[in-house]
Amino acid sequence: MPKDRGIEHANRQFDMSRLIDEKLRRKKKIRILDAGCGYGVAMIEIAKKYGDRVEVHGFLDNSNCGNQNIMKEQAVIKGVYTRDEIKKARKFPTYHFFDGSNKWPLPSNYFDIIYSMAAIYLVDDKVNFLQEANRVLAKNGVARISSPVPKVQWEGKRLRSHKQKGYPKWYYNYYEVWNNGKEVEFHEYIKKFRGVKVELYKNKVKGRNYIEIKKQPKLDLKLRLVASIDYNFLWKEWQGVKSIYTTQLSFKPNYKKDDKYYLK
Repeated sequence: MPKDRGIEHANRQFDMSRLIDEKLRRKKKIRILDAGCGYGVAMIEIAKKYGDRVEVHGFLDNSNCGNQNIMKEQAVIKGVYTRDEIKKARKFPTYHFFDGSNKWPLPSNYFDIIYSMAAIYLVDDKVNFLQEANRVLAKNGVARISSPVPKVQWEGKRLRSHKQKGYPKWYYNYYEVWNNGKEVEFHEYIKKFRGVKVELYKNKVKGRNYIEIKKQPKLDLKLRLVASIDYNFLWKEWQGVKSIYTTQLSFKPNYKKDDKYYLK
């Protein structure tokens, strides 16, 4: 996963600058969160471009994958700042470190914009990630989160090139959802919920790929996590986590019904 993606990539994927400009026409200052911010290149570019009109935050699961020192160094490498400018600058985006699969230690109703580039595929509980994004969104806030595309779209030359590297056929199927004993496509399932929109590599805009969430009082996708499979545990050169869900929110396992220990 490239960790040095900047605002140019966010613009291609999310139309980010236009979204920020729209929010700033309505508010004097907005708060922005990069969920899975990597080296923080996009964050620092946004912070420099908009100055005091934005408050920028980002999070990762640990500081080895990115931190404020790495962000500053990357800003010089990418030409966002010169070395002299970075020494004189006093305000930078804020880093947080936590697992996006769990409850986010961030205040509710706080961020006007959340964006996430190539991060959710690494998360154990992707549904929790989406629901927590909605929780921390402010009123009228918008989240745009890049999402692995359905396996039916990974066909032709691109799929064959990855198979040549030894990836299994189901490598890109990071979601699995079961409803009444039948598998359903994750994005088709979630877009039925209020405030959720899915934009996956449509022909109109090349590279546009995201789940969009518009702030809801509460977002409950009515899915229970059954298991997660970290592909990196299967082989050191693979990345990503497959998350398996069911709409069956509660149950008693059949094999335990006659278990005298279970019935105690």
